[in-house]
Amino acid sequence: MSTNQFENDKEIEKSIIKKSILDYYHEGHVRSDPELYKNILHDEWKFFLFDEKGQLRIVDKAEYMSWYDPGKVNKNLTWTTEFYNVDVTGNNAAVKLRIECEEVGYVDYFNLMKIDDKWWIVHKLSHKIK
Repeated sequence: MSTNQFENDKEIEKSIIKKSILDYYHEGHVRSDPELYKNILHDEWKFFLFDEKGQLRIVDKAEYMSWYDPGKVNKNLTWTTEFYNVDVTGNNAAVKLRIECEEVGYVDYFNLMKIDDKWWIVHKLSHKIK
């Protein structure tokens, strides 16, 4: 494979990853819909964060999804997602992004793996910015 083809393939994968994150992770926040997360969070997904007391917490997919309810969505919020970095090596990727609305904001770090030709977030680290 030529260097140009290799770089072109990486750019294609980066675009696929960004679209998947926007379609399922970002929209999961916008709609407060846990069903959307099922399309991007791997079943073994884990979320690592520091709680309000500064203690490390590890949250699994089921608990995370329980935090969302489409019946309680605030339609007055405007969510934005900005990608800082998307790095792809083979079937692995790392993403740094900011997601926020008027009430909350986070910088998230994702580790992704391409499994059965689909990109899945397998780990998330998060830092609250507001």
